Amino acid sequence: MNEALARSRSREAEQAAREHAIARQLLAGRRWARLADFAARRAARAREGAAR
Repeated sequence: MNEALARSRSREAEQAAREHAIARQLLAGRRWARLADFAARRAARAREGAAR
């Protein structure tokens, strides 16, 4: 009985770790997307300033 409970808890912990990793990857992707948007806007402004 104790072994089954330990295996079950271990599986639950592994699943929680996988879900946490996926959430972190999603947040990191969003963060990089925001940074890329910022860089693109800044580059566009720099090009406009250089064209004058």
